Amino acid sequence: MGMRLFGEHPWLIPAAIFLGFGVLSSSDAAATTFKEVAADTSRETDPAPSPDGKWIAFTSDRGGHGSSQIYIMPAEGGEPRQLTDEPDSVRAGTPSWAPDGKSILFVSTRGKRYNVYSIPLEGGEAKQLTHAPGSHRFGTYSADGKRIAFYSNRVRPGELYGFNIFVMGAEGETEDDLAQQVTDSKGSPGHPTWSPDGTWIAFVAKEYDSTRQQTMEGNILFTKYQLYKVPSRGGKEIRLTKGLINGQPFEDTWPSWSPDGKWIAFGRQLGPKRDVWIMEVSSGKTFPLTTTGNCIKPTWAWDSKSIYYSLVNEKNEDIWVANDLTLKPPATDPTRPRRSRAGSPVRKSAARRTQR
Repeated sequence: MGMRLFGEHPWLIPAAIFLGFGVLSSSDAAATTFKEVAADTSRETDPAPSPDGKWIAFTSDRGGHGSSQIYIMPAEGGEPRQLTDEPDSVRAGTPSWAPDGKSILFVSTRGKRYNVYSIPLEGGEAKQLTHAPGSHRFGTYSADGKRIAFYSNRVRPGELYGFNIFVMGAEGETEDDLAQQVTDSKGSPGHPTWSPDGTWIAFVAKEYDSTRQQTMEGNILFTKYQLYKVPSRGGKEIRLTKGLINGQPFEDTWPSWSPDGKWIAFGRQLGPKRDVWIMEVSSGKTFPLTTTGNCIKPTWAWDSKSIYYSLVNEKNEDIWVANDLTLKPPATDPTRPRRSRAGSPVRKSAARRTQR
């Protein structure tokens, strides 16, 4: 498993030579470089760097037995080690580290439905942490290691979009101490990520409007996932992304809050392209980090200086990293309408009339 700086993107080579083998990102991050970490014919995805920066956990189907497992490998490259040993035909995925680096959360379909498990870094028997009916996905620790957020359809298990965000203690839930529901949305919230101070949880959810559900535009099947946040103890859900880019709708997935609290990385599909985007938390401005397309599932390194992500090539996925990030939001957010001198949004129809 070797490292290739340019991989499947030879068009990056001239820029890299000009910049001394640095690659410009679209966020004006002149020092940022993009490097392929894991690449072969098997599927490596869901990259999760360890708190000490020495390891990357990821999901892979390299076993060839119809199952996926969690592996770990040295961050600088090397032979992966299989961490989980789920039965054939069972799917394990979405690893997430404990803040002390001693264990990893993951989900598995053993028992015929998804549950959140914890496994020691050295390997061994995995411990089941979720115990309610329904399906439970993507567990992630708060920065202090005391709470775990995940999403579950336990309240509406028969609904396709019946998920909400829940929080449980670090030891998992019991019949007498079930996880607390922190969102109450019919937009099927998913993939929670904690703010570093533990006060907020960001997530993605579909826009839900009960007054428009009978229309194709308003039906949840046809609405897109967008970025939201909610107080970690529950409360009002606040929408963070909305609007159009060049007249096109977009869909946001897989948010990851930077450990320094300044940024949220997420996947965004705009037209046929999928790329890693960044939101500046203080301003709400968003901008792309990658522009090659087929870049998904960003996860911050714990020093907030790198982002790991998956690059999709047909049916295969490989792990890449954007290092030495120098992030600078644009002067204006492309999702927000331009304003005229009078302060009102510039409408396309008016602009067309002016051009005539």
